[in-house]
Formats: sequence, structure tokens, C-alpha cells
Amino acid sequence: MSQPNAKNEVTLDIDALSYGPYGIGRIDGRVLMVPHTAPGDRIVARIVGAKERFSIAEVVRVMSASPARRVAPCAYIRECGGCAWQHLSYATQLAAKQQSVDDALRRIGKLSDYDLQPIIPASQEYHYRRRIRLQVDESREVGFYGPSSHNLVKIDACLIAGEQLNRIMEIARRWVRGMSTDIEHLELVTGDDPNQIVVAASARNGFKSGDESACTSLIGMGSGIQGLIIAGTNWRKVWGEVRIMVRPSGDLNLTVDADVFTQVNPEGNRRILEEILKAGDFQPADRVLELYSGAGNFTLAIARKTEGVVAVEGRRACINNGKLNAQKNGINNIRWMCAPVPKAVSELKRRGEKFSKIVLDPPRAGAKGIEADLAALGAANIFYVSCNPTTLARDLAALDKLGYKLSTVRPIDLFPQTFHVETLAMLEHKN
Repeated sequence: MSQPNAKNEVTLDIDALSYGPYGIGRIDGRVLMVPHTAPGDRIVARIVGAKERFSIAEVVRVMSASPARRVAPCAYIRECGGCAWQHLSYATQLAAKQQSVDDALRRIGKLSDYDLQPIIPASQEYHYRRRIRLQVDESREVGFYGPSSHNLVKIDACLIAGEQLNRIMEIARRWVRGMSTDIEHLELVTGDDPNQIVVAASARNGFKSGDESACTSLIGMGSGIQGLIIAGTNWRKVWGEVRIMVRPSGDLNLTVDADVFTQVNPEGNRRILEEILKAGDFQPADRVLELYSGAGNFTLAIARKTEGVVAVEGRRACINNGKLNAQKNGINNIRWMCAPVPKAVSELKRRGEKFSKIVLDPPRAGAKGIEADLAALGAANIFYVSCNPTTLARDLAALDKLGYKLSTVRPIDLFPQTFHVETLAMLEHKN
């Protein structure tokens, strides 16, 4: 490809996608990262920044468009920091996500000889999210942040949000503008019952008592909003019904507070649990440890098949929701531990407790630092659910050194139009 001209512009072929919003091209061996590109594009790009190992560029014009490229349907694609891959065909997105997982495991984890199963596609490309977070700026405008910034982009509707959430977006915007309480952000949340809609807001400071009537009115104006939560440092106020129904499997119903974490893609959530149950082949004699259990999204279904589950979660609200749902579903073989996961695993090791199988679903940062204690618990199998291939690869490499071989990997797409991918990794003890 051409060398940079006086305007720092180059002609560039895009040959791959990164795990992120960029297409990748090369000039004399140096990597150029260019957003809004597709593998197979030939572009004129302007170099706008340089890092130690790569440069950042922007598209000046597309000279020859890749067959993988399509017209992005969202009006906010150039401004919003969300759906960076919607200009790519869905087949291209799926192939790139599968490749991202494989690349991370091989390059970062130095792992091999595992069965990489085909990625499970989402059932819907659009309108799949049952919760979205909207930011609020100093002028009380509501929207999403721009790419790698806190510049707010006002939006009227989101193509990946559930239609029922888009219908209340303007109502939520007007409510924020009428509040004296300083709202930092708000989540619009719906349950698996689409008629359940809750607004969960976070305040920067205290609640202003004069806002009481505005909060009461929000759930009484025929909008379909059934509940409102506002929380700040050491306080939380609710109006109306703030719990939603979540169905992780066809015969399990969980009732959870709308400000407790739930997977954004309900169909994808059910598919993950289905894959865990199939891979785990849980038996009545199994004693299972589940880490980062949340409100029992996987816990209850596993407990019904096994001798019992020890469920570890650091957030008290999640534990409280989990206990109530276990009771509601008649499940009494779960021991709930409310503690940071590293502390809990260390304590379980100190007590000499043993488990036949371990399930963990950590946040994006992964589970670094618990690997040695985890290996001491004697499990024959570990099932690791991850939303970040990079931290997954790091943690699996550590477990490999402690005797756990990666056997099977199953990517699952919960987040169409983005580069994010969920992965279920299955490990077996080498002995």
C-alpha cells in the first residue's frame, strides 16, 4: 500500500477486524486501526494518532467496498459509541467474533488442542436488549456517550433496544428535565413479560423532596412504566412495582429487582443456560460451586439437578433476590455466600471443602488471582462463562498450569451489531 502523503493519507487494504471497533490494515508491517471499515475494503485513510505498536486512522473515502459491507441502518452510527459493527453483514460479525475468541486463546493464552464449536447466532439482530443505560449530562440531556468519550449524543430511539423501551425514551427524558434531583444516568428495564417496564436511576447527590410528585406521576401517566427506582450513596427510593420477571428456562420464573443485574438479551440468556446444562451433565451426586452467581440466573436450574450448590456473590441485593426465588421455586439445596469471590474461595479452601464441578461467570475483568484456590477445591470440571476473550484467555492459561485442560469452547452471540461476544469454556482436570 502507499506511503503517507503530505496530508498523512494512505491507500490501505483492510484485511481483518480487531476485538474492538477497528478494521486492521498494514503499511510496511505496521498495523493501522481504522473504525467503520470491513475486511476486503480498499480505502484512503488519514493517520490521526500513533501508539507504540500501531497507528490509528480514519476513513477519508472508500475506494472499493467489501462484499461484507452494508449500509448501517442507525442514524447515530458516526456519533454514538455503541454499535460499531452494524455496517457489517451479520455473517461477517459472527465469523469475526468466533475468530476473536480463537485468536485470544491462542495468542494470549498460548492454548491449543481444544474443540472450538461454531458460534451460536442471536435470534434477533435488532431490538434484542431488555435494558439500556442512558447517560445524563449537565444540561439534563439524555443519550449515549460518543466513542471513547463522555460527549453525549442525544438519541430518540435505539435499534438494538426493545421497542417498549424506545416508546418510553422521550417520557424518561422529560422526567429527567423536570427533576431537581441531579440524575447521573438511568436504565430503562423490561422483564421477560414485555408489559413490565421499570426506570432505575442513579443520582449524584441526595434526593430532593420536591421531586416526590414527579416520581409518583411517572408511573401513573399511562406510559406503561410500572415502577421507578432512584438510588444514590447509601440511599434508595422506590415507587410502584420495581420487580421484573426473568425466565432463564421454560419452567423457571425468577422475580428480581430491576436494578439487580440481568443479562440484556433474554433469548441469549436462555441459550447460555441451556449450553451450561448440556455441557455440565449435572447429576444428583454432584456438589457444585457457582461463583458470581448474581440473583440465581444459573443457580436454581443447576440446584434442581444436583445434591446442592454453594452460590457466591458479592452484592447483597443479588443474594436477597436469589434466596427469595429459591424459596418461591421450592429449591432448598442452595447455600448462599455473600462475600467477594476471592475471599469466599480462599475460605472454602481453608475449610477443606470439595466440589465435583465449578461454574463461574465473572465480570469483564475476569477472575484473576483466584486460580490457585480454585484448583485446590478438587473439581473434575470447570465451566467458565466470559464476556471478554482477553481476560478469559489469561485466566484459562493460569488454570492450565494448575492442571485444567481446555477441552471445548462455545462462542454465543448476545450482542449483535457490536464486537462483544459471550463464551462458554469447558475445562477438565488433567488427572
